[in-house]
Amino acid sequence: MHRDFSEVNSKGEVLIVEDTPASLKLLSDLLGGAGYAVRQAPNGELALWTAQARPPELILLDVRMPGLDGFEVCRRLKEIPSLRQVPVIFLSAQYDTDDKVRGFALGAVDFIAKPFQAEEILARTDAHVRLARAQLQLAQERANLERRVAERTAELEQVASTLAREVQIRRANEELLRLSGQVFEATQDAILITDPAGVIVTANPAFTRITGYAAQEVVGTDILRLHAEYTGEAVLLALRQGLRSSGCWSGEVQTRRRSGDTYPCLLSVSTVHGPDGAVVNYIGVFLDISERKAEQHLIDFLSYHDALTGLPNRVLLRERFEQARANALRDGQQVVLMCLDLDRFKNINDSHGQAVGDKALQVVARFLSGCVREGDTVVRQGGDEFQILLQDDALLGRTLALAQTILAGLREELSVDGERLALTTSIGIAMCPADGDSLDDVLRHADTALVRAKEMGRDHYAFFTERMGSDIRARLAMQQQLRGAIGRDEFEVHYQPQMCLRTGALLGAEALLRWDNPVLGKVPPGLFIALAEEYGSITAIGEWVLESVCAQIRAWHDAGLGSIKVAVNLSGKQFAQDRTVPFVEAALRKYAIAPACLGIEITESTVMGDPDKAVAALTRLKDIGVGISLDDFGTGYSSLGYLKRFPIDVLKIDKSFVDDVTTSSSDAAIARSVISLAHNLDMRVIAEGVETRAQVDFLTEHGCDEMQGYYFSRPLAAEAFTALLRERRVLTVAPACVSA
Repeated sequence: MHRDFSEVNSKGEVLIVEDTPASLKLLSDLLGGAGYAVRQAPNGELALWTAQARPPELILLDVRMPGLDGFEVCRRLKEIPSLRQVPVIFLSAQYDTDDKVRGFALGAVDFIAKPFQAEEILARTDAHVRLARAQLQLAQERANLERRVAERTAELEQVASTLAREVQIRRANEELLRLSGQVFEATQDAILITDPAGVIVTANPAFTRITGYAAQEVVGTDILRLHAEYTGEAVLLALRQGLRSSGCWSGEVQTRRRSGDTYPCLLSVSTVHGPDGAVVNYIGVFLDISERKAEQHLIDFLSYHDALTGLPNRVLLRERFEQARANALRDGQQVVLMCLDLDRFKNINDSHGQAVGDKALQVVARFLSGCVREGDTVVRQGGDEFQILLQDDALLGRTLALAQTILAGLREELSVDGERLALTTSIGIAMCPADGDSLDDVLRHADTALVRAKEMGRDHYAFFTERMGSDIRARLAMQQQLRGAIGRDEFEVHYQPQMCLRTGALLGAEALLRWDNPVLGKVPPGLFIALAEEYGSITAIGEWVLESVCAQIRAWHDAGLGSIKVAVNLSGKQFAQDRTVPFVEAALRKYAIAPACLGIEITESTVMGDPDKAVAALTRLKDIGVGISLDDFGTGYSSLGYLKRFPIDVLKIDKSFVDDVTTSSSDAAIARSVISLAHNLDMRVIAEGVETRAQVDFLTEHGCDEMQGYYFSRPLAAEAFTALLRERRVLTVAPACVSA
């Protein structure tokens, strides 16, 4: 595309191709009012004729038109050499992903969704016109530079030849020398003349201006003194070979200024021969091209990155996808593509202005970049759309955790220029090879999932699940339903009675969590508790259980049913947080519950992560009167060490040992050993999973203190457990558990 910027409007010339008169007028008025020269074409045939008559700087092209549609027009435009570099922006529907994929394949640079937003039209038009002009101007400057170097080199070769010849014949022609000297002194390009050995003979004033070296500082020194180490031996070797074979060489080298700074220059070296054919001098002419290189770097950066946020763009995404796909196929993993769209972002632009909106996008870009790992790619698609490319295993644990981190982080208000902005996002997720082998397939499916996430009420994520395995779908469904289960009141605490084996009295209960979801039905605790721990919701669930239990203990006391002790299980995630013990204390105060009414059950795995922190927390709970039980004793690998360190009141014999206690000599020996060990350490023993009379008799005979299991009762809802308390009034609990 050959254009002179002085021949067009200062803002640029735009061709609008739109078959709808109202849209054509809207775009023409908008861009004309913004200072652009606007040409119009109501159909594809007229658009091709108009563009060939005088190439515009940008074409806005409607996708859906009668006759030649936008795709065919774009294809024909790109076949015409004079129009190949003219940027084309398609005008299309918001979520027509197929149109986007096909348009970019034909060479379009961008899409603008209908209905049009004036700010978006102007912003994208400005950006692409500026980029097109910058590329064109750089190309023209490069051509002019190369032409000027060639012209200067030819002139200087002639001058140098003349100078050398006249030096040999003792300056026989002083007028010619004077003219040559004027050229040497006045040229803006640096000139060095060396002897055949490469020792500098003289330098012109432009050399001093560019390098900082005075001529007298370098005369008599080797020219290699000026080369930076970045030039490399390969370039120097090519220079020497060029001079030997043809007597000249030109190329880019790195040169050093007097200050020590290095810079790129375009060097042209020519050989001057004497009358006998021997080398007399070498003439070097070089231009400082650091500014031009910086401009090229900027253009290269903008070709692969988003100008506003600095994130990679869709061009770089395509390269990264192919790399990730090859790695994933080798490692047996999935390439995951997450498409994010900020919910109702237009409201921010409308309320706070586009400048704040742009800064908000930059804040979001930094946030997303901080959420991912090294090797992942965060992309800005345009507008308020982002994409994240990563690798994950078949269970997608990392993908789920990242999606939750992003949703939770954006819900917290972002600070933009001192203003607090509330943002949420919707996320669509698809994978390769599970959902497609190409980026276009995965993009289309991720966009489909994004639409699904928005239909769910926004601030959600959704997977494209057409070809996803049933186990992953079930896991995802459970994880999604688990989120918000507390707010929907889907959890319930059941209570399994704990009985005294000596007297048969009801001593208390273990609190067991149950989940009844309208979609999934009754979910086994072994499934959803592990999932809650994995994705960080176990702390909120555990606190809900603690508060529910304390409220129920208070209700039983107020109903005249006595003081009941209830044991609650705590997870390792809760012990890892400093707020757990204060939360327990606050719940006891809130419901006026004596600490002796509450027991805390732990397992060896619960405290393995940070034993020192766990000891401190358990000791504090023990000091205020809360009982501590060690569950599943004997199933871990360091039980005796924990018995020594932790302030434990009760050992629980695991059900796996109780099941065969009457038929397996080894299980019977383990049960007897646990009972003996606990009593020697002044601890009580509870056997769990007791289901037969024979088990009861064995445990009673060997001194076990308490039991729980189906032999006496399954876990009961609070109402059923209350009925049980009314039937069995006598409770054996030494201290009063509830303040009157």
